[in-house]
Amino acid sequence: MVGKILNLVVAVFLLLEATSKTEAYQARKEITFNWIRNSQDVNRNQTADLLRRDGYESDRLQVLTEDGYRLTVYRMRAKKSRANGVVLFHHGIRQSSDMWMFLGPKRSLAYQVYEAGYDVWFSNSRASPESDGHERLDRDSDHYWDFSFHEIGTLDLAAIVDYVLEATTRPTLHFVGYSEAGSAVLALLAEQPDYNRKFATVELMAPPAFMQYGQFSWIARMVQPIRALFPWSVYYARDALPTQICSIFHTECCMLFGQMNDRGNETREEPSPPANRGRPGCFDLEDVSLKQLEHYRQMIASGRFQQFDYGYAVNLHRYKRDPPPDYCLWDVTARIGLHYSNKDRTVDYRGVEQLARKLPKVADLQKTLYKGYTHRDFYRNPKMQTSVYPNILKSIKRQSALQ
Repeated sequence: MVGKILNLVVAVFLLLEATSKTEAYQARKEITFNWIRNSQDVNRNQTADLLRRDGYESDRLQVLTEDGYRLTVYRMRAKKSRANGVVLFHHGIRQSSDMWMFLGPKRSLAYQVYEAGYDVWFSNSRASPESDGHERLDRDSDHYWDFSFHEIGTLDLAAIVDYVLEATTRPTLHFVGYSEAGSAVLALLAEQPDYNRKFATVELMAPPAFMQYGQFSWIARMVQPIRALFPWSVYYARDALPTQICSIFHTECCMLFGQMNDRGNETREEPSPPANRGRPGCFDLEDVSLKQLEHYRQMIASGRFQQFDYGYAVNLHRYKRDPPPDYCLWDVTARIGLHYSNKDRTVDYRGVEQLARKLPKVADLQKTLYKGYTHRDFYRNPKMQTSVYPNILKSIKRQSALQ
């Protein structure tokens, strides 16, 4: 009891201290999204190395976004005709394209698609350790990390899709995305509806949109009153609230951030996995923007699939309204496939079914509920080879035959 009271007193002191520093932070820098990062000893060719390990060769290419980020994409080199179409794979939060090699050459979905005669590409967002930074911004700077899944969708995926279609001279491509890739591509299709015609199919595994039912709902709502007390720049300053709060509520932060760490230290079966690039410990935020996490926290707390909430004044300036607008899902007319599970505690099945109801009737929607799988199982569990992946490949083949 004494310990809890002491923790409460320290927390109140920290909140008061942070409040007194508000004006100083705002004067010093308006954007302070992240802690100092250590980008040394990062293998920026991890995907190519794993492809080579599994007996495939690839070309490493670079895509420049409208706002200056140098994104890395990989294209598997053809051993035979690739006449069936183009398939683009995109990763989840805190990951890179190497996630698609996790299960090895016989089980991984990407290899199955390649062996079926498709031209396979892998994309990396601006958060990925495999991408090549920015034209002007240093990767360790705050301004570099000023993005959430919104920018990953409307800028990164938009640039990559255009690049792939131009390189392949194809009118459309198939898209396969895991977790955050679903939020990003839905944001792209809602905000820039012309891109709907560039996707033959959009296959989403565990897509986060309506997240109020998941395991993080209680902590997202608990943080909401604290977040409302501070400007965004103070709330996510390097030495302000997140680090101070997590130094007190260590278990809670491990629960929230540790489960987002897909480069944990747990052992994996053969084939050998990608190298663990994350730093040890559960409170590890390498290769993620705090704005990404805050955007998801806002959606969990609000129960809405909405744009980023900067607070009343900035919302009025950016959106001409407060609260921020929802993504216009009624503009998503591409063929969408939703693959989700009843045991996924991060993206609860009820949220995915709510997403399905929000998509317009004109969209060619297919949804499949798989029993017993967790969030990470969609790319880590060998059973995917005989359950989820055949359905995705069948969907891609069916739509390819119709084109």
